Amino acid sequence: MSNERDPGSLIVSTLEKAWRDIQARHPEVPNVIFITGTGMVKDGVKWGHFHAEQWITESGRIHELFVSGEALNREPVETMTTLLHEAGHGVCFEKGIKGTSRRGKYHNQRFVKECESLGLMWPEGQKPDTTRGFSAVVMRPETIEAYATTIEALKEGRAAWKELGLAPADEAKPKSTNTKPKAECACPGRYIWTAAKTLEENPVICGGCDTEFMMVS
Repeated sequence: MSNERDPGSLIVSTLEKAWRDIQARHPEVPNVIFITGTGMVKDGVKWGHFHAEQWITESGRIHELFVSGEALNREPVETMTTLLHEAGHGVCFEKGIKGTSRRGKYHNQRFVKECESLGLMWPEGQKPDTTRGFSAVVMRPETIEAYATTIEALKEGRAAWKELGLAPADEAKPKSTNTKPKAECACPGRYIWTAAKTLEENPVICGGCDTEFMMVS
């Protein structure tokens, strides 16, 4: 990944490219404006959402598509599944199909039917979730193969998302303001910070290994 590109911009551009790949195969999939961020919610993690006509532009309203960073942190094939899932919502809206109920939480079989046209399927023998319904559609093996190049490209967005969470080595941990010397006992990784004179005058014994703390050279 090139260091010349901002990770945030790279994340969005990678998702946009994947969406264009979907539209190239399925022209009925609408245009969207991508946003991303954390998907942490009270009852778990949100991988994405399709919000119809959320943005107002000079040429009219346009849909919003949110894909969470947590979705990018999954395997690329799962991220692609999220994109196709949201494309299913987009197609439902464009066709005037009510694919969900219960304030958009419960996904019905009409939603599944539109997803099937995009290369997804409902796992055979799996029962619908009592809350989410038929939400957990998955990619068909032939769909994974068809989008192999797109799925591979999503790895770049995944790497960019991980880069956002990395601090420079000298900033990764706060520096200690403790100026006292360190002493250790026989327990691995166990230390205390105290003045050398204190240990000389009154030895400190560890309650775990029953050995004396000694100054670290």
